[in-house]
Amino acid sequence: MEYAAVPDDHEETYDRVLLHAFAPERGPDPDRDGPDRPASFHRRGMYEVPAGTPSAERSAEDLVTVCGYYDFSARIRGAFHPVGGVAAVASPPEHRRRGIVREMLAELHDEFRSDGVAFAALWPFEYSFYRRLGYARVNDYARLTVPPAELEGAVPPPDGEFVRLSADDWERLDGVYAAAATEPLGLDRTEDWWRYRVFRSWETDPFVYGWERDGELRGYVVYSVSDDEGEHGRTLVARELVGVDREARGHLLRFCRNHDSQVERVRLIGRDDARLFDRLTDPSAVETEVEPGPMFRLVDVSAGLSSLSYPDGVSGEVVLGVTDDHCEWNDGTVELRVDGGSATCEPTDAEPDVSLDVGALSRLAVGSHTVGRLEELGHATVTSGGGDGLETLEAAFPGTRPFLREGF
Repeated sequence: MEYAAVPDDHEETYDRVLLHAFAPERGPDPDRDGPDRPASFHRRGMYEVPAGTPSAERSAEDLVTVCGYYDFSARIRGAFHPVGGVAAVASPPEHRRRGIVREMLAELHDEFRSDGVAFAALWPFEYSFYRRLGYARVNDYARLTVPPAELEGAVPPPDGEFVRLSADDWERLDGVYAAAATEPLGLDRTEDWWRYRVFRSWETDPFVYGWERDGELRGYVVYSVSDDEGEHGRTLVARELVGVDREARGHLLRFCRNHDSQVERVRLIGRDDARLFDRLTDPSAVETEVEPGPMFRLVDVSAGLSSLSYPDGVSGEVVLGVTDDHCEWNDGTVELRVDGGSATCEPTDAEPDVSLDVGALSRLAVGSHTVGRLEELGHATVTSGGGDGLETLEAAFPGTRPFLREGF
């Protein structure tokens, strides 16, 4: 087997593998091409040829599994860090259950490490599969569905104006996003991301509207209208509703409410702690579904922990026993020394103060779980005599509320 970048002349085969995996209902000869991908997306695959076979001697027919990744930056512990956004992992049925996908992802993680990318994130097709590869779920999300007329109590009196936006307005949109999406795992979006990931879709491109006052854009909503839910009729699905403050978000809800002649329901997708109950006349009108969200992992424990920012005033060290069955370079014991808002993380032969697997450590690093919560779940074990190290770990990694809102 040979892990390699998939060249442009193999792209048609690559896309057919993806369509068979993710849209089999479209049949073997789909008639609609997907949208262009941003420059930050990179195709990878496993070729069934001897290792070391030159690219000129590999054919598209040798491609047996595929994946890809986005190289983006996400906010972790107050600063942006490179993250590999793993996507498009697929294998045709004749090559499944052979362990090739696992081998391919091991190669991908090794590529990340070699490129200095210490973190990875993905949206799993199966949580248990990626948990075995060291990933852990770090946030959930909510779907709030409500008849548009029921939003009346949540909207302010008319003010400002609504404007339809195009991909050429991406800088205005990015200003709103940067001001509003300040949570951990918020992305540092690029122009390509706006053009090809926000304004384009594999199925139907979305509408994008903004709310502005005196020419200043204060919020935006990205939405589509579905008509595939039987007796429920049409649903306006707002996959992003982003405002710089509560007033802006209220006007965006007013925009959704104003679709009451076109749709029977409005669906808002956002954080799992999103609530409309206090703002509606009839809170029972909202259907709330909470779903598990993306997964995250440290690809390089020493480099990743050394790159993070730490709370001022925290000084100390802790020895961590890390188990990682997938990225063998992480499997072992490291000492984390924190001082002055930064840290070093180096291998050590000392006995661990705290033992945990890489998924649990990844949750700790991004802030979705505290040490105490990991102990409650049985995902972290404090050794006898490890009290001082535990105190350092608790102080170094306070809990946060990460939310990766981008799908990929």
